[in-house]
Amino acid sequence: MLANTSTDVAQRSAVKVVSQAKRLIINADDLGLSYGITDAIIDTYLEGVLTSASLMVNQPATDYAVLRLGQAPQLDVGIHLNLCQGRPVLPAEEVPSLVGSNGSFIPPAQLARKLALWQVSTKEIEQEFCAQIDRMRAYGLEPSHADSHHRFHMYPAAALAFRRAVLSRGITKARAPRKQVWSSEIDLLSAHAGSLPRRIAISAYNNLLQYVVFSELKLPDAGVALHPQFRKHLALLPDAWISALQHMTPGTYELWCHPGYYQDGFSETDPLRERRTLEVSLLESRQLKETLIQSDIELVSFRDL
Repeated sequence: MLANTSTDVAQRSAVKVVSQAKRLIINADDLGLSYGITDAIIDTYLEGVLTSASLMVNQPATDYAVLRLGQAPQLDVGIHLNLCQGRPVLPAEEVPSLVGSNGSFIPPAQLARKLALWQVSTKEIEQEFCAQIDRMRAYGLEPSHADSHHRFHMYPAAALAFRRAVLSRGITKARAPRKQVWSSEIDLLSAHAGSLPRRIAISAYNNLLQYVVFSELKLPDAGVALHPQFRKHLALLPDAWISALQHMTPGTYELWCHPGYYQDGFSETDPLRERRTLEVSLLESRQLKETLIQSDIELVSFRDL
């Protein structure tokens, strides 16, 4: 009896330690989108605090990204499923609701409207997602997790297709729909922008995805959202990241980011070009590394979920 009691106490203590831990995945999106982005992701993994990345398989630098991953064999790599940039993996005639007359994916703003109005084929989305996963595996890479470009897999018209596609391909880990902001000065709905009714609706929908639609997947508890006072002010991004880490509560979270170096012929039209450069500096900064240590945050990857 004493032995069993001791075992029970030890197990409860272990659960308590885990529940009090603060764990953070720092994931870079857009691996393979450009040569500059690919180089920055590999560098911030080797020299900074990046723990994982998500690969786009239909982009100009995809082949280059696969080669560069040979220099970072321990980097946790998932798939960045894409419905809005470049050409689909499947022939355009097999996914007509997703492409324009030129055979390329329709632009993000137009796709967002079509997804919101259910003007796309969920079957086509599922098939294209499966084809992209299969292409990643054809490179000899096993995706540890799945997410999507512009978070389009979380739209109502795509969410079920995403779930079916990744599970059918044996992927069990994915990005969390929920977002979290930490501060005693704001309400829980501040992770979203807009009017109060809009924030309530988005929060409820994300919880539905997190706990019902994606219930068969292993997800972080939430994604790291920035405090409202820092939004739309790029110069304040370092303060936003530091504040989030300093106030983080126990749990497992993902901070997604988009590091990248400037590249002629690509960056001129990239809306994130300035932010990408700043994030490279942040991910390699001593301040961020020290904040992680001081805040007792353990860096993990999707493999650790």
